[in-house]
Amino acid sequence: MTSGSVKLNNNLINVTTKDFVYSLISQRIGSFLPPEMQGIYEKFEHIRIISTDAYFMHYSLYPFLRSRNEDSILEAARQFCGEYMNGERYQTLKTLTTLDDELSLVYSIALTKYIVGRIRGMLDLSGNNPGKTDGVPSQGNSGFSGIAAEVEIEELLEGAVKEAECVTKNAEEIRELMGGKSAGREAGTFQKILNLAKQMMFVEELERIIRMSKRMMDFVPRATKIAKVKGKTGDELSGYMLTKQVERALPRELALPDELFMKKMSSEGFLSREKLKVSEGAYYVLIDKSGSMVGVKTVWARSVAMAIYRMSKAKKRKYFLRFFDTKVHPKTPITEAKEIVDAILKVQSNGGTDITNAIVTAIDDLEEKFSEYTNTIVIITDGEDVVEDLSKELKKVKANLISVMIQGHNETLKAISDYYVKAELSESGGERILKLVEIA
Repeated sequence: MTSGSVKLNNNLINVTTKDFVYSLISQRIGSFLPPEMQGIYEKFEHIRIISTDAYFMHYSLYPFLRSRNEDSILEAARQFCGEYMNGERYQTLKTLTTLDDELSLVYSIALTKYIVGRIRGMLDLSGNNPGKTDGVPSQGNSGFSGIAAEVEIEELLEGAVKEAECVTKNAEEIRELMGGKSAGREAGTFQKILNLAKQMMFVEELERIIRMSKRMMDFVPRATKIAKVKGKTGDELSGYMLTKQVERALPRELALPDELFMKKMSSEGFLSREKLKVSEGAYYVLIDKSGSMVGVKTVWARSVAMAIYRMSKAKKRKYFLRFFDTKVHPKTPITEAKEIVDAILKVQSNGGTDITNAIVTAIDDLEEKFSEYTNTIVIITDGEDVVEDLSKELKKVKANLISVMIQGHNETLKAISDYYVKAELSESGGERILKLVEIA
């Protein structure tokens, strides 16, 4: 066993504690730990080495373990890692983490939190307060050796690895929903991904929403059609057309000799580009968050909302999200990917119901930005209040209204809806809604 004064060597030979990048990653891992864990992480070099090695084991293309570690704790960790790296679960997870800084970091942070949490609990039992520096042995290495003697390193690492694997897989799904690899580089998004991935392990509803919405999307064709119309403006070139508008003529038409130029102006016109413009507008999803929606109702409703969000990405359509009770929340529609995912997973259900106010708010938002497109409003509710006739207003913003009624009936809502569906709280019920949204 090494003493606290002996410099420890990590278990990898292609990147070591002597390398600047190793120290940098070690510091990054510590920076994402809760304040009450950072003191323990900084005190115990063993933990920092195990955590940082875990990052490079998953990030590197070909990580190599040294043949032996003189420190007995790190030698036990080395032997564990050797067996783990030869296993199928490591190879499977590594397809996600190789050369992926974010997911490798998620893995190492989750692993570190588990280890530090266990060590912190042992310090509490021994009467030490890990929140104070005098509660942690001053000799970090020898102090950790004493603590490690009370627990099997293999058992500690096995628990840490299982949790880190689960959190990493959750983070990969959440990051994909938030916009893929580029999303994690945005300020605050990585921390949001990390927090939600951890919460998914302990909050069953979060995990069910993510999984159910993904399975619902299996019912949607991969090659989703995007409706487009030809016109003067758009993002894609459709072909060429004739125009009398000189400003729309191709540059080469403007360079014609005067005689030919005047002839074209007085006859068939000039050659110009014809564009394709997406005619589909926004998906605007309204979720009832009243107190009666708690439990299976809200899990299913949010799974459908998440599946529609997934569909909006495939069809490249704008996605607006709001929740409502007697008021509409928040004050402006949620449109950013990271906020959409966060809100669907975390907004609490409580309050009453005002369906009219919710639909009117959606109409106002669409009229401001998307009245020239064909829009789709999806409202998911169990409310049975009286809804005003908003047919003219919906037509004005070219909005199709899909109303999804959960365990009840609302005749006034049905009267103004293009599609009125009684919800079946299952994946096949979600399939039915998605198919309506697809054609609306």
